[in-house]
Amino acid sequence: MALYSVWDWNRNSYRVYTTPTHVSVGDDPTPPKPLVFSPIGANPDTDVKPLPAGAKLIGHDHFARGEIRRMPGGLFDLGDDAGTGGSLWSQPLVMFAAGVATVIAYQAWKRRPTRNRRRR
Repeated sequence: MALYSVWDWNRNSYRVYTTPTHVSVGDDPTPPKPLVFSPIGANPDTDVKPLPAGAKLIGHDHFARGEIRRMPGGLFDLGDDAGTGGSLWSQPLVMFAAGVATVIAYQAWKRRPTRNRRRR
């Protein structure tokens, strides 16, 4: 059973997740490589790998347990192990499609035939 920790900015603690994959005691995670040079190292919100697919929340802790990961941030944010998570509505492609559908529905509603409409 592998453990992963994700920092929760709202609770100021880690959310701890587990996956059914087995991890050897001697396997250390590869440290993240910062995308931009920073004197304090990697940014945990962007440079760390996302959670693996199927990770389940088991609780909160003030200390990180297992490997530190992040929540996936978008539709094509799959990381090295195809992690998924978050709300469907937070995905950019879904939001774009919902916006297009809203515009089309509004245009159809605006052009609907009415009986007592005055012509301008």
